[in-house]
Amino acid sequence: MNTVDAAPSLALPWIETLASRFRIILASGSPRRKELLDRLNIKYDVILSGFAEDLDKSQFPSAKEYVLETASRKAEEVYRRIKREQPLTPLIVIGADTIVVSSDGVIFEKPASAQDAATVLKEKLSGKTNTVNTGVCLYIDSADENADQPLVEKTVESTQVTFNELDDALISAYVSTGEPMDKAGSYAYQSLACFFVKEIQGDYYNVVGFPCARFYQMLLELHRKSII
Repeated sequence: MNTVDAAPSLALPWIETLASRFRIILASGSPRRKELLDRLNIKYDVILSGFAEDLDKSQFPSAKEYVLETASRKAEEVYRRIKREQPLTPLIVIGADTIVVSSDGVIFEKPASAQDAATVLKEKLSGKTNTVNTGVCLYIDSADENADQPLVEKTVESTQVTFNELDDALISAYVSTGEPMDKAGSYAYQSLACFFVKEIQGDYYNVVGFPCARFYQMLLELHRKSII
């Protein structure tokens, strides 16, 4: 009988003590983000954002600005909601959003249908390079008792993913698994779409949905400034 060991996590004292000073919230239901955040050994709660994710893409000058604003709105909605319920509790709220941008600049989030997923894979991603952008936003309560607004920190990570040519049989088999339906760009590189990818340039975990190294650097900088 095979057993699966629990994923290892880092034991950093300054990270572990954050939960004694803040209520930390991940404003995302993504199991992939949760799995990756667990590796940092942070005690946190998962509270899904109620933000509708209905921003008009045409109003943003770049895909990066669009994904960053979406991540920010997710974090802000949870921060404001929990603050109304627990006004005296110091919070750190983590918001994130991932999009895929085709080589001709079209932004793709989760597909609307199986046919939509198949069309994206065949016409926009097959044999081409797409860019995965993940925006991360932190809403952090200030240690300054006179501050009436949270500190907001934002960043975007980008990774280029090049696909091999995908034939119709492969696309049909993949879509029939249902895997593309809750994935930005209609694919999951960490799972069955590993058979599609020729190469990547950048952070692998950003493609999964959470840029771990960039997120850690955000926390580290805030720690060095004695903000958290």
